[in-house]
Amino acid sequence: MYVGFGNEIVDSKDIKEIIEKNTEFKVVKDMSKGSKREDILAYNLSVDINTLNGVMEEDCDINELTEDELFEEYLSLAEEIGMDIEEYVPEGAILDIKAFKWDQSDNGIKLVIIIAPEDIGEVKLRDIMRRLITQVE
Repeated sequence: MYVGFGNEIVDSKDIKEIIEKNTEFKVVKDMSKGSKREDILAYNLSVDINTLNGVMEEDCDINELTEDELFEEYLSLAEEIGMDIEEYVPEGAILDIKAFKWDQSDNGIKLVIIIAPEDIGEVKLRDIMRRLITQVE
């Protein structure tokens, strides 16, 4: 699927490859077509728990956290490092990322990321995110 960002046309497959090549995230599914919008890119991502543990060890002792605290820590950290994807998106794009699940079957945190042209705006982006999160849950 192709999306325009200013004067640039981007293929969703190219962004998928960039994400997988340059970040710790694995693209589980390209949700761009499923979003029912022709002006955004959307992906279901996964990041390995071991990657998050490595980052968290610098700040806290994982063994001292309850499972609920650990879950919250994983979700917020996954979203935080997910924002690094911003450096790989086209000029004139905004993004939103939301972690929603600890998938213990593949030992990862699942997230949804939306990349859209700036003219869509933050409010519309959040609305699209709510819809996509309900699709994946």
